[in-house]
Amino acid sequence: MENKKYRIVVVDDEPNNLNLIQQTLQGLYLLSFANRGTKALEVIAKIAPDLILLDIMMPEMDGYEVCKRLKADDKTKNIPVVFISAMGDAGDETKGFDLGAADYITKPFSPPVVKARIRSILALKEKNEQLAQLSKRLSRYLSPQVYELIFSGQRDVLIESQRKKLTVFFSDIVNFTSTAESMEPEDLTTVLNTYLNEMAEIAIKHGGTIDKFVGDAVMVFFGDPKTKGIQEDAMACVSMAIEMVEKLKILQTQWQKSGILHPFQVRIGINTGYCTVGNFGSKSKMDYTIIGGQVNAAKRLEESAMQGQIIISHETWSYVKDNIYCIKKSPISVKGISKPVQTYQVIGYYDQLEKGSRDIAVGNFIEQANVILPEVLVRDINLGRRLEDGFDAIVVAQNDSPMGLLMSYNLNRLLNSHSCRAQFFEQPVKKVMDTSPLLMESYVPISEVAQQAMMRSSNKIYDPVIVTEKGKLIGIAPIHLLIAKLLEH
Repeated sequence: MENKKYRIVVVDDEPNNLNLIQQTLQGLYLLSFANRGTKALEVIAKIAPDLILLDIMMPEMDGYEVCKRLKADDKTKNIPVVFISAMGDAGDETKGFDLGAADYITKPFSPPVVKARIRSILALKEKNEQLAQLSKRLSRYLSPQVYELIFSGQRDVLIESQRKKLTVFFSDIVNFTSTAESMEPEDLTTVLNTYLNEMAEIAIKHGGTIDKFVGDAVMVFFGDPKTKGIQEDAMACVSMAIEMVEKLKILQTQWQKSGILHPFQVRIGINTGYCTVGNFGSKSKMDYTIIGGQVNAAKRLEESAMQGQIIISHETWSYVKDNIYCIKKSPISVKGISKPVQTYQVIGYYDQLEKGSRDIAVGNFIEQANVILPEVLVRDINLGRRLEDGFDAIVVAQNDSPMGLLMSYNLNRLLNSHSCRAQFFEQPVKKVMDTSPLLMESYVPISEVAQQAMMRSSNKIYDPVIVTEKGKLIGIAPIHLLIAKLLEH
């Protein structure tokens, strides 16, 4: 250990004492000296020693005050301090230890004793540093909140759980498998790790407990082990999701510039409800996680979202609706929950939208579209439909590029009026679809979409609008939602 040449600062106002300590430790350690307290603080701040030998009785600033200041500074609080003083009263030693001193040596001292004490303290310091490094490495396998509770002793590592109302977040990358197949493994690894690292930092910033990464999927929950209140937790979760979407837009631009043709697109689901949270597993291996129907609901919300969308449940919406503008969507069924779950799409903060609501991109209003190929026969559509599976419009698309819309009422009109139904049923849908749909790229502002829709010819069917990204279908946007948003302001 002595061959590592630890650096020690010796502080004493008596030259004879400094000389004696120098003779004792010379060659064993790298030594620096100070003859008063203020000078000692300057030297210690400059060189960051491994140990400090500190006299108590000094002019201007005594050793107690020096030690107090060192322990109050995050940069120096972990440096061991050993008092060396002629003051040998038990009260003096107690005061030194109360201030955080590692040891107390009484003058006149024995050189072998000083050497032994220093070796012991530096060995302990080395072990503590090794333990700190190990703990830091282990912390990467745990959410910061869980790590803090375990290593601070506030929570035991036991198989136990409890019921709590949490807000649960799921996200995954849309069409990850096909995107991954188009990338080199090295590029995929770099891009995926960059994405997950950025998402994790945002989750930690908002106070979320990162449950796990499952491939491209991210699971985070709010409300345990720390909570600011149910409403505040829900707001923090949705705020986190909004920031993640915005951060991904920046990453997408960077990835495109680096030559990645199809950057990641994500979808997000958020739900608030009672979950079982705690340690699950065995005595030798356990996970701190959450289970329950409300967790499944959050996952189902994520699966129902289109790329770039944040879909939340009614309960989550009830906690954030005063601050965040959302569009009411269709209910979805969730296994384990008897009633359909009402859903909402997050658009953004009210105070930001009010500054330019007309400039909101139409991509924020998309809904999933029923899609068929242009060659599909009319009869196959009708035979494949159940009475309860009504539709307003179906998008006709070839190679994921939209060609037109097949409107429910238009199809019914043709069915009721066609003179030769058998012949009509044998026609492909491209023969009866609206051949002039209104196509809009997702970045176009809703004001422009509404303006173009209002200028449509009376025989053109533009509701809903087909929304694309680089010519590829991503969904539809009902005109009435766009008009309603514009009329709000």
